[in-house]
Amino acid sequence: MRESIYIKYLKRIQGVSKDVLKGIGDDAAVIRGPKGLCVLTTDTLLEGTHFRLKDTGPRALGKKAITTSLSDIAAMGCRATIALISIAFPRSTPMRFARQLTRGLNDTAAKYGVTVVGGDTVTGRGPLLINVTILGNADGLRPVLRSGARPGDAIMVTGELGGTILGKHLRFEPRLKEAVYLNKNFGLHSMIDISDGLSLDMGHILEESGVGAVLYEEQIPISKAAYTLARRTGKNPLHHALTDGEDYELLFTLSKSHAERLVKKNPLKVPVTRIGHIRLDKGRGLFLKDKAGKLRRIRPEGYEHL
Repeated sequence: MRESIYIKYLKRIQGVSKDVLKGIGDDAAVIRGPKGLCVLTTDTLLEGTHFRLKDTGPRALGKKAITTSLSDIAAMGCRATIALISIAFPRSTPMRFARQLTRGLNDTAAKYGVTVVGGDTVTGRGPLLINVTILGNADGLRPVLRSGARPGDAIMVTGELGGTILGKHLRFEPRLKEAVYLNKNFGLHSMIDISDGLSLDMGHILEESGVGAVLYEEQIPISKAAYTLARRTGKNPLHHALTDGEDYELLFTLSKSHAERLVKKNPLKVPVTRIGHIRLDKGRGLFLKDKAGKLRRIRPEGYEHL
């Protein structure tokens, strides 16, 4: 069983509604609300799969649970507003742990201007499970989808990539303000947040847009953590930058002229780097260009949940 295959099945059987402008297949659904467009996303964190309690305190876990979903709203270039949280606690959970987890959830939501309005709690014999659903507003903007990449577009990314398991996977900041600013001022064509790995998430944009891309090996911003991790794993730091999940940086495409303006002035508080382009021809697939100008096809690779 593979996640990508299952999602394709879900897309085939999903219902149709005039109020749903984008359903399954993006970072969030786009729906028509009473005062304009809204975006809606949900994420589940499962003990043993997405976190280990021996490595993660309850407050840090609460923060991650919220920021993971907030990053999906950021990927749409929209503002997050409301959250619903459901938790399945193991029956042996101490009340002190539950309170600290909830504090991490609520404090983090408030930090980003999000109000927690409810949810559900249950107990059982299984592991700890946290589900967060977040509603966002487009505020008159056009939500940015994965499917809008155009031939000739520049490919850009915020921040640095790779080595997230060394700490960033718990301490990342969702790029909400940056995403809204980019959506307002730079005519984005497509966007996704890097949750499963640069190459795999780039592959999602290519599949939804029906295009191919070239990444510039020398331009990919590799984090110090990726170099540290590479010394432990024996793999190339570039491998970690291309395939490590949970960077939660923005990966987006836009016209070459807008990309040049963004790089020249960069009004964001984080670095932004041009790392490639969408192919001008009708060729599909993802390619890596080395410093000598040689192209090699690479397979999108990263974290898959199933």
